[in-house]
Amino acid sequence: MERHTTILTMGATQVVITQPCPARRLRVWATGFPAQPETVGLARRHLLQRLSEWGWDGQRVDDLMMICSELVTNAVVHGSGPSDVVMVRLQEVDGGCRIEVSDTEPTLKFAKTAAVTGEGGRGLLLVNALADDFGVVKQREKGKTVWARVLRISDKGTDRGVAA
Repeated sequence: MERHTTILTMGATQVVITQPCPARRLRVWATGFPAQPETVGLARRHLLQRLSEWGWDGQRVDDLMMICSELVTNAVVHGSGPSDVVMVRLQEVDGGCRIEVSDTEPTLKFAKTAAVTGEGGRGLLLVNALADDFGVVKQREKGKTVWARVLRISDKGTDRGVAA
């Protein structure tokens, strides 16, 4: 069994505490979808089913669903061709979920500004507001993976919304 060691220093006294590590619960789900507009809804339905099976509910599920929509939409619209596959992966470990969406475009396109009346350009801003952490990993062969991590209880507190 793996053990965890903590060293506490109190003045000149050092206390070493060794305890068994709690088992890390890891669950993973992944699938590929065709890079087509209807994939966004399909990915959301699969994600919702998996989160429900894993016992997730409430606001954090809503956040994950919105993040899924934004990342898959970006992958379909900006990161893939019509014959490509968009990979969606969900991983739950230690009280958090990480969603990853992979496509074939190696660069991430950030909108410099979004028109007030426009429909696009806010996706990654929204992901940043809802996720506890997010980032991009460039793949060795081709493409990238955009990921976002959501904790059951947000590090960002209760006010995670985007300012109007």
